[in-house]
Amino acid sequence: MESLPLKEIIASVVKEFETAGVTADVSREHWRQYYESSALLKDFAPSRIKIAEASISLPLAFAQIGKRKTHTPMLTSMQLLRLLPSDIPLEERTRLADDTVNYINKSRRMTFANKRFAQTVKNYVSERMPPEKNSAKGLDEMAANLEKLRAEFLNQVNVNSEREALFAYQTEELLKLEPDRIVRFDIKLVID
Repeated sequence: MESLPLKEIIASVVKEFETAGVTADVSREHWRQYYESSALLKDFAPSRIKIAEASISLPLAFAQIGKRKTHTPMLTSMQLLRLLPSDIPLEERTRLADDTVNYINKSRRMTFANKRFAQTVKNYVSERMPPEKNSAKGLDEMAANLEKLRAEFLNQVNVNSEREALFAYQTEELLKLEPDRIVRFDIKLVID
């Protein structure tokens, strides 16, 4: 049994509509020339039929469903560089960002999924900052921004958890399956 990703099936159906549109244009041009050459029909134009919308119902059987894709959310040194207090010289901020990200990468639990991520990064940066530049306000602001990044990532992961499915589509294969194993996928295409 051949299985294809659903996107390939839909792309194939859309391509068929495009091909049909080109064929209709060629046919219409042929009939336009015929009308022009006919004394009886030359004052008329060939009728134009255009498909504006189509509904398709595809019978599909799940051949395979992939595991949910997992993302390991990690802070990059460029993100952290932008969040560090700006009164620290760029060279020092770059070193601090790189060191902090290296520390985070060594600890497997230090990802955006960790609830204490922002506080741990704040503590690590605070210990390594020059004492004269170590301001609680700047670090609190950095931690708040890290928490926002963490929340944004978690919201994105919850909304976009992806799975990939392969579907069996050949008619002869679907006929062998029991009806309760077949899913109908209805598509409405607006053609312009």
